[in-house]
Amino acid sequence: MYHSIRLRRETRGNKLTIELKIVDEKTLELVIVKGIDEALKHLPYASIHRLHPLEALYLLYNGVATVIGHDGKNYTFEDLIKKYSRLNPYAWVEFEVYLDLRKRGRLPVPGPRPHSILLRRRKREPKYTHYILVLEENRPVKLVTLYSFVEEAAKNGWEPLLAIVDRYGDITYYTASIFRPGLTRLPREGGTEP
Repeated sequence: MYHSIRLRRETRGNKLTIELKIVDEKTLELVIVKGIDEALKHLPYASIHRLHPLEALYLLYNGVATVIGHDGKNYTFEDLIKKYSRLNPYAWVEFEVYLDLRKRGRLPVPGPRPHSILLRRRKREPKYTHYILVLEENRPVKLVTLYSFVEEAAKNGWEPLLAIVDRYGDITYYTASIFRPGLTRLPREGGTEP
């Protein structure tokens, strides 16, 4: 159903200097065991302690990190995406959107709600500018989910965007807004409101 992403197997002269460890198998939370400074070169943070699975996948995809489980097993990109997919059915499409934003020079950070991403303008600037909800073509979404997403974005001063991934892996971004008509009743004859 999805197109495959070609993994960067070569490290472009870089050694695998970042070592990540899975600290919670249930949530797939990871920590950086070795190479924090190197990790900060690849991630949109000024400082970091724990990693979201999307960020670990990005480091694995770029060939700059290794991931080790509780049992000492080394995880490949494929292993980690399979494990994350069991926890999150949107794992693959979220990674595609995350990767697309990184390729466009954006600084995405996993968002506060499931299947969401926040964007920063600069690495050292704490303010987020855009709030993205990742959706998959042909997967239903409740209207209340979209409404609360747009309301949350407005409350925080972020521009709400929908990233819809089709079955070929193509991503289309839409600006989301709530339409509130100003006039809820028709005026009476003579031009006065009821």
